[in-house]
Amino acid sequence: MNAAEYARRVRGRQATDAEATVCQGYDTESVGSCESALTIDDADLDTTKPVNTLGLVELLLKNRRGLHQLLRRSTAHAGLLPRLLAISLTGFVLFGVTMSLVLTVANRWPSLTAIATMIDHPAQRLMSFDPIHSSWGKLGPWMSGQAFVLTGAYAFGLVAASGVALPSLYFYCLLAGVRMSMLEVVVHAVKAKSIAAVALVGILPIYVAAAMGVVIFHAGEYWLQLTIFLGLILPFIAGFWGTASLYQGFSQLCDTMSADRMANRRCFLRRLVLSWAACYSAIMPVMIYSLWQVLS
Repeated sequence: MNAAEYARRVRGRQATDAEATVCQGYDTESVGSCESALTIDDADLDTTKPVNTLGLVELLLKNRRGLHQLLRRSTAHAGLLPRLLAISLTGFVLFGVTMSLVLTVANRWPSLTAIATMIDHPAQRLMSFDPIHSSWGKLGPWMSGQAFVLTGAYAFGLVAASGVALPSLYFYCLLAGVRMSMLEVVVHAVKAKSIAAVALVGILPIYVAAAMGVVIFHAGEYWLQLTIFLGLILPFIAGFWGTASLYQGFSQLCDTMSADRMANRRCFLRRLVLSWAACYSAIMPVMIYSLWQVLS
């Protein structure tokens, strides 16, 4: 063994010891997440070039590690925020238009009851799927603007619910000891929303095929209403991908915490993300339903 080979091995052992010290005190899953954040190669992402919207979509789909590396650059946050928000809104608008088309083909449209009325009269149904009665035929919801109301309620409600829950997420980060600014928390939350929107767009073709099968083969009123209800809750199902991405992004910031905090609060990071997800899950359906009912 020559001197150059010996020096290379010593440097490799020192780098390994440094990574183990940073991740000390975490459970196996968190250690893996932290180590992956520390071993990201610069080749995963060219940091010298700005990332446009299409490039950001590719990162969301193909290179999640590169995306998290990009989010660690504070200088990129101001440019990433509007692009991530545009991706989210595009996905949710596409879902609203697709869902409106499915309802039109099925000749059913949701009839909503105000939440205050439900509280006063519990016997009433919160939502019913009635046949479309209009002089325009099946195009009635489009001509009256109901289709655009549905689309706007989902697109704005899903994003607005994140804004309402953001202060709690920032507070949970402070409790966990993760050193993040409010802007960083906002970017990570919008990133999770973008991933949920991309997942939602990926689910839509499968749902449309199943819904068209129910309509074409006349599966019955029960299956028709069940299919419509399943379509209305698709954004909540796609939200699980966003929540998982939010946890992955925060877990890779473990190196910003001091060693004693990593040892004493190794499970707190997971709990704060789950707590915020529960808070957001309670706000989101109420926000969407209230906007939809008021605008209708």
